[in-house]
Amino acid sequence: MTIRTRLTTVTSAALLVGAVTTACGGGGGGAPSDASEKDFCAAQSSLVENLLPDDMADPEMPSNEDMAKAVQDWGAEIEEVGTPEGISDDARAGFEAVVEQANDIEASDFTMEKLEELEMGGADASAEVKEKAQAFSDYLT
Repeated sequence: MTIRTRLTTVTSAALLVGAVTTACGGGGGGAPSDASEKDFCAAQSSLVENLLPDDMADPEMPSNEDMAKAVQDWGAEIEEVGTPEGISDDARAGFEAVVEQANDIEASDFTMEKLEELEMGGADASAEVKEKAQAFSDYLT
């Protein structure tokens, strides 16, 4: 697996990783709801930027521990920044769930089996939960 493929997989999983926690009520909602769009977008894209190696000619694959730490740091960053005004309730719920799950992620969550499950929205995710995760993903797009 190339570094770009792995990072793309991790980013996709990070967007959907909160789906299971949304079913249990999602995050605490403590993140600001008045972020600038510029700050919001910068925080959202910082995960991949922080994981890209300095030398793309000879990239080294981040370890699962490095990936977990990067996602945890990213979760803290996006929570601090929050969301812009006007985000839909479903997209905000998806955001809060992603923050919560990012805070709880561990290195063992980066096995290919778990990443593939997360890309599918989580094994136990309901249609409503998947809808909220999709609403947040759509909002990001």
